[in-house]
Amino acid sequence: MSPINTHTLYIGLSILITWLWSSNPSLNIYNLQLTGVLTLLYFGFKFFFRPSNQKALNLPSTIILNTICLLLIFSTGGLTSPLFFLLDLLFFALALLFEPIQAIVASSLIVIIFIVQNYTALDTNKIINLVSLILMTPIAVIFSRNFIEVLESKGKIKVLQTALLETETESLLWISRQAKPSLASVLNSTTDLVMYFNSKGRDLLLPPAIVEKLKSIQTDMITLYSSASSLEKTIEKESDKNKL
Repeated sequence: MSPINTHTLYIGLSILITWLWSSNPSLNIYNLQLTGVLTLLYFGFKFFFRPSNQKALNLPSTIILNTICLLLIFSTGGLTSPLFFLLDLLFFALALLFEPIQAIVASSLIVIIFIVQNYTALDTNKIINLVSLILMTPIAVIFSRNFIEVLESKGKIKVLQTALLETETESLLWISRQAKPSLASVLNSTTDLVMYFNSKGRDLLLPPAIVEKLKSIQTDMITLYSSASSLEKTIEKESDKNKL
């Protein structure tokens, strides 16, 4: 059985068992005591257990919280309970911590239970609470999906930032270790040639156009070397800004 089906089954069973417990007159008198025990169990589980898989930790914790919420609501009036809003928070928690299907299944079961309990005594207030419960489920699902998408987007942004920093580092290394030394070498050689040709003056047999071309290349190399230095400084500044 897949983890999604397993989680759904456990959550569904916890809802049904809690309802059966609260529906039994000989057991529901201990709702308060059971709630206290489950609360201690929840904090004890959180304190003593640290599984590597976060969902392995979320499942027992969520089942305990789910049971506590339902016990409180069933004990304080069900559909008319002043703690009815806890169900909305429960659906949001299920949709965020697990899959949206868990929130849908939990909502469907709880709505069916409330209808079974109150089908002969439904009034306006109870109907409004039921409708709000039904409408809250898709809202919780949509919210959880959007929240997960935002987290994924942030993760992608972090990956892109890391890749950008790596690219900037590689660019700086390439400029400082390869580009600038190569440009400097070519520039020095070109400058030596220009100085040599200038020293020979008219004794040089080369056409003047070639000498002028070498001077033009020298000027371009100086400009290119200066641009490489400026680019190196710009990348360093941007890297410092990103780190801040």
